[in-house]
Amino acid sequence: MSTVASAGRRPWRRGALILLVIVVILLVVGVLTGPKVGALVETLTPPRLPPAIPLEAQIWPGNQNWTAQQAEWFHSESQGTHTLPVPLSWFLALEEPLGSPLALPFGRKGRFAGNDYLQRFGFIATNPNPNDPQGLPIGFATSSYQTLPGLGHKDTAVGLTCAACHTGSLLYQGKRYIVDGGPAAIDLGQFTNALAAALGQTALSEKLGPFGGRFERFAKAVLGREYSDATRNALAADLDGVLGQVAGQPNGVDVTEGFSRLDALNRIGNQVFALDPHRYDNYVNINAPVKFPHIWTSSWFSWVQYDGSIMQPLIRNAGEAMGVSAQFVFDAPPQAGRFASSIAFDGLHQIEQQLAGAAPLPKKAFSGLNAPVWPDAFPRIDAAKAAEGAKLYDKHCSGCHRPALTPDVAYGKAPDSAFWTYFKPIRWRQGGKDWTTKDAVLEVSIIPHGEIGTDPAQGNVLANRQVNTSGTALVRAGDFTPNMGLDIDICQPKKDAARKDWPLDTVHVSDSAILSFAAALGGTVQLGIDEWFRVTGQSPAERLEIEGDRPNCLQAGAGYKARPLNGVWAVAPFLHNGSVPTLYDLLSPVADRPKAFLLGDPSFDPVRVGLASRAIDAKGRTYDDKGYFILDTSRPGNRNTGHEFSDDKHDGVIGPALSPDDRNAIIEFLKSI
Repeated sequence: MSTVASAGRRPWRRGALILLVIVVILLVVGVLTGPKVGALVETLTPPRLPPAIPLEAQIWPGNQNWTAQQAEWFHSESQGTHTLPVPLSWFLALEEPLGSPLALPFGRKGRFAGNDYLQRFGFIATNPNPNDPQGLPIGFATSSYQTLPGLGHKDTAVGLTCAACHTGSLLYQGKRYIVDGGPAAIDLGQFTNALAAALGQTALSEKLGPFGGRFERFAKAVLGREYSDATRNALAADLDGVLGQVAGQPNGVDVTEGFSRLDALNRIGNQVFALDPHRYDNYVNINAPVKFPHIWTSSWFSWVQYDGSIMQPLIRNAGEAMGVSAQFVFDAPPQAGRFASSIAFDGLHQIEQQLAGAAPLPKKAFSGLNAPVWPDAFPRIDAAKAAEGAKLYDKHCSGCHRPALTPDVAYGKAPDSAFWTYFKPIRWRQGGKDWTTKDAVLEVSIIPHGEIGTDPAQGNVLANRQVNTSGTALVRAGDFTPNMGLDIDICQPKKDAARKDWPLDTVHVSDSAILSFAAALGGTVQLGIDEWFRVTGQSPAERLEIEGDRPNCLQAGAGYKARPLNGVWAVAPFLHNGSVPTLYDLLSPVADRPKAFLLGDPSFDPVRVGLASRAIDAKGRTYDDKGYFILDTSRPGNRNTGHEFSDDKHDGVIGPALSPDDRNAIIEFLKSI
């Protein structure tokens, strides 16, 4: 054959080869999944994502009473969790997923764990430092010797820290301002989807023989000098095992969370009562997303969570750690390892101490993490307008949100402020005795659903959800589910008003086929804490300090908490479900609020105060063509109703209509606190 003829056929041969490889991929997918080819291809296709923000554009103002060292430690302090289903070595070796699994033989991408890629999910980039030697974004931490489902050995795991959900940022004039303790703008749903696509594409690549370059690069990065045919094949089997575990778990979603939001309560319930104990009948689809909450001064609230459901800080923090996959033992005998966990209780205590600071009432001043201060680079606050707004705040807002926690009040320069009169000790009854906390806490208002009128989905989770913790009868060998072992007292508000000065009492929680989610969660978390105290031998005094000298008290369905508004200018979007983009919109009639807007872009509007995102037409979409989440307020769980100032009389109206000038004056004042 002549050289000319041979050269003329090469393009055809390359095209045929490419077509053959694509057919092979589809055949492999078909063999693996049968009729579920379309679903697998969808799983292997990553989400469209917004662009990243350059690391050089980030500013840490350092005006919240934390040193740079304290902030850096908080950003990467482990809770003992394995949120990601893969070891650290895998996470660092993975490549970004390709836009289509059909590109596997030909495409190559950058590191999945690189800041450039992870920023696109809303994570905040960092440089390597002693607390984070890998240079992972804020909110990632490692934990050694963890058991990962589907993996036959213990390994170093990657988990999310408190800072992952509680570090915010604002983008203004090309610079990102970091807000410690602020609401994150991350999208964990899209992150999970992308990680699944990256793992799935890597596993599929291994099945393509000579076209499996993606897996070969992964294997050599993970195994290093230990790479051989045997170790490569073992790694492939481990990857298949992990994917099999992940694929076998329920993951239903009724209401998409999107950027800046998470259905935290249902996710915790699913992890604790469905995924960890393999009781999948307890699984509930994601249906009540809330905005990541800001956490400054919240250590001193009588009740925390949007629904005012939890009283004790350690219960709150340990429950959160369980929700992001701390290892928790349910199948060991009592007093022999049952309720043991990988939770880093010492670390949780240190985090809480750094957030809380000293008890505020004696000096009438907060220490710990403070609210952010309006940056000098932002437009100057109009002092005259803010003074007018202060009067309007006292008239319309202080009844629920308490007298304004202005900087002079927060830092002890106005000791006679009415704000401090709302601090009182907690009183409860336990073991036939009356107890009182040593320190006073801020009594926050909890407004009933019908009065505040905001979307009830999150408030209904603890009130309505039930779980099954009971065992099943032994029918045949291997067909027996033991009960979870709940047998403990917890605290709850009294249903009668016989002693209003001692409104809290203890109740017993034991296993049941129909058990209140609130009671089950409070009891389970307490048993995990008790097991840690038993094993570590903490003294009663040490236990008292770590638990914050507060009872494990829970309540469900009471309403939504109204917290002090210090730093509220930095925590958009607004309402508990993030359904309102700016403070101006929040002070406007519901009819004037955007029906749909974008989440995922942290660009800040310093005039209306909040997200610069404008109203858009949802057109039935969940994400736009750039990868931003479309929050459609017409959907249950996303409603933007309630907390309304209007002259009309209906549920959710909390005050008279405010003129545009009044709204702007209140906003100007809120910038100053």
